[in-house]
Amino acid sequence: MSNNFVSKGKPITPGERKISRIVLLFEDLIKVPIFGCQRCGECILSSTGFVCSQRCPKRLRNGPCGGTAEGGYCEVYPERKCVWYKIHKRSRLLGRMSLLYKLNNIHNWNLEGTSAWLNVFMKRIAAPAWFVRNDKKKVKEILSNDAQRKN
Repeated sequence: MSNNFVSKGKPITPGERKISRIVLLFEDLIKVPIFGCQRCGECILSSTGFVCSQRCPKRLRNGPCGGTAEGGYCEVYPERKCVWYKIHKRSRLLGRMSLLYKLNNIHNWNLEGTSAWLNVFMKRIAAPAWFVRNDKKKVKEILSNDAQRKN
């Protein structure tokens, strides 16, 4: 993969790359041991119950692949629970289910290995959703809107 990271058609400058490496060291100290961060550069932990969706062997950002086995086991690694099973369980526990209905952009491979914190600061990616209010009401609203679209 090229060393010239590009976001929105604009290359990341060498200075930004150096700052990104420094900030990434701090992210590694926090996000890797606590959340299993995969250093994708466009973190959506706050939307996925603080479980890194990139731990999925297929690196899916918008839900499970459809091959999840009975009991919530991964089709690629049958001895492991599906990452999205964990995300669903944790989101339900934290009252953050409504965030699972939001579609995330496909992974921007040009940001791989850069600091997600710096990318938020530089407005390359959206800021995390820290607080979720009226989660049950929001989920019902989303489901009823989906049902109306199907009719």
